[in-house]
Amino acid sequence: MAGEPAGESGESGESGESGEGRSVERIVEIAGRVLASTGVLTAILYYFGYVREQALFAYFGVDLGTVGFTTTDYILLSAGPVFSPLASVMVIGVGALILHHLLLHLMRDASHRLRVVVCGCLAALALVLLAIGAVSLHRHGDDALSGPFLSPAALGAGALLLEYVAEAATRYGVARGRWSELLGSTRAVRRLLLIALALIAAFWSTANTAQRHGLDAARAIELSLLTRPQAVVYSQDRQFISGPGVGVVRLSGADAAFGYRYNGLRALAHAGGRWFLLPAGWTHGNGATVVLLPDSAKNVRVDLAP
Repeated sequence: MAGEPAGESGESGESGESGEGRSVERIVEIAGRVLASTGVLTAILYYFGYVREQALFAYFGVDLGTVGFTTTDYILLSAGPVFSPLASVMVIGVGALILHHLLLHLMRDASHRLRVVVCGCLAALALVLLAIGAVSLHRHGDDALSGPFLSPAALGAGALLLEYVAEAATRYGVARGRWSELLGSTRAVRRLLLIALALIAAFWSTANTAQRHGLDAARAIELSLLTRPQAVVYSQDRQFISGPGVGVVRLSGADAAFGYRYNGLRALAHAGGRWFLLPAGWTHGNGATVVLLPDSAKNVRVDLAP
């Protein structure tokens, strides 16, 4: 009597695994077609690049709308924020695959009671992870229950684990009778919800990563401000450029093309035909402002020096 369920579960396991494999292949194929669309991929990369630069320039008190980055700029700047979560997912996927094979080995030789205990523990863990992710959706950044990165990971992992438990319970005879029929009839809906939650978690995690990249880059600029390229400003008229470390020299000579030279500035960015300059003594809390100058060789010229 004890051997018969094991044999039945083994046969159903083989057919379930092959069916699950075909389903996964279809899901991957559909996802690949969607993401391969140039418009969709461009929009995703543009958004993550925008989030990164918004966090960076907001640190200096600059509205990103005044910078004038192009779509290509945002796409190129999204490489770092996108690469980090993608690499993490690949590493976690390898670990999950190893755990999957270990669990298969355990469940094939386990008694029905042990299978029920394993599925129950995994289901409880999945529900806890989903609860953490769901609650954190209504919070922001570091206010999330498990932080800006673990919260989306909890949401995605909880959804994947819950679906995994449902398939394992059906495959190994843990869910019987009406429960088995219910899980079978709701498989398509469950997988649609799984895909939706996984995409939300991935988008959420990458957006948090992009924002953190921007803040880290801004703080790195502040800490290394004195070592950044110097910006020497020449102007025909007095510009009233001021700030900690900024000096002005009036140029004499009848043939001088410019009347004033400003030192003690550092280049933050050049975009949209304008220079964004920082006083050498700028810090996030000292009230110094960012200097915006047009890139015009007639009235104002900006030279860079090491």
